[in-house]
Amino acid sequence: MSYNNRTAFSKKLKGFSVAEVIVSSFVLTIGLVAVTALIANSLRNSFESRDTVLAVELAQEGIELVRNVRDNDFAASGTGFADFSNDKHCRIDYDDSLTSLDCDASFGSSSRYRLQYRAGFYGHFDTTPERFSRYIYIDYSDPGADQENAFVRSFVYWGTFVPPSTGAIDNCTIANKCIFTEIKLTNWQ
Repeated sequence: MSYNNRTAFSKKLKGFSVAEVIVSSFVLTIGLVAVTALIANSLRNSFESRDTVLAVELAQEGIELVRNVRDNDFAASGTGFADFSNDKHCRIDYDDSLTSLDCDASFGSSSRYRLQYRAGFYGHFDTTPERFSRYIYIDYSDPGADQENAFVRSFVYWGTFVPPSTGAIDNCTIANKCIFTEIKLTNWQ
């Protein structure tokens, strides 16, 4: 190969300049960072949605368990509200008997309402609590001897647990990581 052929051949071969490599690397990095941020945001929203759905189900479960307490008492020839008292601050668990309603006159410690997941169910166990807390507030429209009606609110919090002292729903919002459901239970007799 002659010298002239090598010179002509080397002129035809051109690579990318350092500036072109830097610009293309910058564009590629910006694209990857944007995609990573979108994936992270999507995962965060997915986890928040999961927690909201779980909280809604736990709040509804609280109402259903209180209804079971009333129905079981009625089936046992009671008034339907035998396990209820004038104590308004309650917690309830799923157990085999479906009759455990634990109420106090005062709110008590917030750790009393913490739930833990075990064996397929959330409950109030004696071990380290997880992120959910369930608080049942019962208000009686007629607190006489027969207690004709009970207005029940089931609050579920995830994250920081600051329940209302009077069962008020003002601060229970999804933004505050709180869900509630309510029902008016009547005496069947």
